[in-house]
Amino acid sequence: MNKLVSAIGVATIMLSGCVTNTNKQVGTEVRLTATDPQATPATVEMLNKINKREHLMVGHQDDLSYGHTWNEEAGRSDMKEVSGYYPDVCGWELGGLELGELANLDNVGFDDMHKHMQEVHKMGGINTMTWHSYNLISGNNCWDVSQSGVVAAVLPEGVKHEQYLKWLDKFATFVTSVKDDNGEAIPMLFRPYHELTGSWFWWGADLCTVDEYKQLWRMTHEYLTKEKGVHNLLYVYSTGDFNDGAYYLERYPGDDVVDVLGFDIYQYGENLKDAQQRFLNQLKLEAEILSPIAKEKNKPWAVCEAGLESCLIDDWFTKVGEVIIPTDARYILFWRNAHDQEKHFYVPYAGHSAAPDFKKFVESTRVKVQ
Repeated sequence: MNKLVSAIGVATIMLSGCVTNTNKQVGTEVRLTATDPQATPATVEMLNKINKREHLMVGHQDDLSYGHTWNEEAGRSDMKEVSGYYPDVCGWELGGLELGELANLDNVGFDDMHKHMQEVHKMGGINTMTWHSYNLISGNNCWDVSQSGVVAAVLPEGVKHEQYLKWLDKFATFVTSVKDDNGEAIPMLFRPYHELTGSWFWWGADLCTVDEYKQLWRMTHEYLTKEKGVHNLLYVYSTGDFNDGAYYLERYPGDDVVDVLGFDIYQYGENLKDAQQRFLNQLKLEAEILSPIAKEKNKPWAVCEAGLESCLIDDWFTKVGEVIIPTDARYILFWRNAHDQEKHFYVPYAGHSAAPDFKKFVESTRVKVQ
């Protein structure tokens, strides 16, 4: 097992720029194939559902688990209570699973998450996951960037490689245990090692070399698909901010191990109107850069995280819609509404002043735009 992974880490990095194009023409429709050759039929169907894009799908992190003032109340959703719709895409966080914790970094119980993932699937939605695994060198969380070398340590021949494989084993066990009513593993999007263009996670740009990052991604993809038999995942490459295509693709691990492209983007700054305009300009720029890249690679793309904390601008969502709805982005996911932090919410709750604008935005995404 470990010899295989070591060989992957050394040899497959040479393939990081290669293109695997096995998409098939079915009538007038081009059918996409997953980068995992053994992906389940349901996983391939999900990829093509995303690619078809009859409307811009709207997502929300942890939506069924909690909201602004509530926690684990069956059937509740801040997004639905404002817009009338449950999210098309629901985001989940697996950080802490590798340590054997009962709940993740945001105190969502893994048993509850398991149940909600099944609920999302039954409603016809899509589950997407991040995994902010702990720093194996320091033992602290993923935001400990006090020293580089964590990526090198978990790669083949690294001092923490064996332990990291055990963490991947726990990840694999969880994601394959989430099954539908027929006992089949539910397909999911997996967005590992995201916001890699920044340096606030142990896998960030200043913490590892370009080749080390690519090896980490390819090792993860190969180990899960070939060693652990995980065939219900689509792999999403999602950066932080970028200003040109070369920088976006600098750490791109290869067409043969990435199914969906994307980026994360947030509005920051105290002067709200100025910050909003900078945000909208950056959103437009990144969409204009990524769209042709995605077309060339024949892969769908999305805004994988977005938001303005506390929803401080009442027309923020429709302004975002003016930028992103006309593009070929497949979905946009807004960050979470914490139940235990008064100002930490990214979708307005019922009664909030931005709620009418959010409802208008969601309704505007329902039309067929492609």
